[in-house]
Amino acid sequence: MELSKKPLRIRELVAIIFMLIGLKGGDTTPALFADKAQNAMWIVPIISFLFLLGPFLVLMFLLKKYEKYNLVELIFHLIGKKAGSLLALLLFIIGFIAMFSDMRNVVEELNYLYFPDSPSIVIYVIFLGICLVVAHKGLETIGSLAWALTPVIVVTIISVIAIDLKDVEFARIFPIFGGGVGTVLSEGITKSGAFMEIFLITIAYTSFHQTKYFRSGIYLGGGLSGLLIVTFYVIYSTLFDYNSINNIAFLYQESTEIVALGHFFTNISTLFMVGWMFSNFLRFIIFLYLLSWIFGEIFEIKRFEGLLLPLGFIAMMLSLIPPSFVVNEMLFREESLQFSTPLFFLFPFLLLGASYWKGRKS
Repeated sequence: MELSKKPLRIRELVAIIFMLIGLKGGDTTPALFADKAQNAMWIVPIISFLFLLGPFLVLMFLLKKYEKYNLVELIFHLIGKKAGSLLALLLFIIGFIAMFSDMRNVVEELNYLYFPDSPSIVIYVIFLGICLVVAHKGLETIGSLAWALTPVIVVTIISVIAIDLKDVEFARIFPIFGGGVGTVLSEGITKSGAFMEIFLITIAYTSFHQTKYFRSGIYLGGGLSGLLIVTFYVIYSTLFDYNSINNIAFLYQESTEIVALGHFFTNISTLFMVGWMFSNFLRFIIFLYLLSWIFGEIFEIKRFEGLLLPLGFIAMMLSLIPPSFVVNEMLFREESLQFSTPLFFLFPFLLLGASYWKGRKS
């Protein structure tokens, strides 16, 4: 992959990671964690981050060692074209499953909370159309747009947190381990694949004038995203009752519904809809672009932008298969995480072993 004529900077990468991972604090992922961990849901992402930290650092070490390669090129270089294609295709498939299952959740949320009288298919088409138009502009435009909209989204987040703090009850954080220590540990480890995007974004490793910009950006963006996620989850744990938190599907939206600003502004959730919608559009734009890029690298398609439309359309069709949000989130998505977590944990160590073996042979 050739370097961009206008190389991306650290701030664009931080904004991209923030949209892709940090804003999982405002989607349906908290409901997935709260299903069993209950009010200890805020500990689950901490365990997930610690579990993935080792393999992530291994991958970053290998990318630094072989600086001229991105994720797929590194896989091909270390384990060969045939085995590498299989591994890279598995990573793509898992990422694709995550994208279309998340797409279903977002469209359901839009339909149920904001546009209840609109047909779901109309919302799908509009949502996908906007994503395709922006994604076709390229990674530089996506990064610049993400950075430009970050202040709006950050203001929205700070406003939500500030308002929610008025109604939190910190005693609700007890018992600390909610459903039990074993349950929390199991949830944190088995569902850590929910943050797989931190690995997939390394496909853009060589799109920076200096690769140290990418490393700085991904560490900073990942750290800030983790802090935001844990902060949001702590607020959810202290805002909702112990027995009800695992029965709320849209925790972020619910957190904006239960508070009011005085006697006149009783329904303020609409004020936060704009920032929430911007963040979700950007997230899927980035996700679709990265997956198209990975697919293009696997099959040596240089102008992979042509893949955006077919992949987006297929994702939309597949996301319509689950009969309901509950089936999609609590069954389909949860089962896919059980499969994806071991792969994302193990493949960097496989590459490390291959690198060591190549070094010994040479």
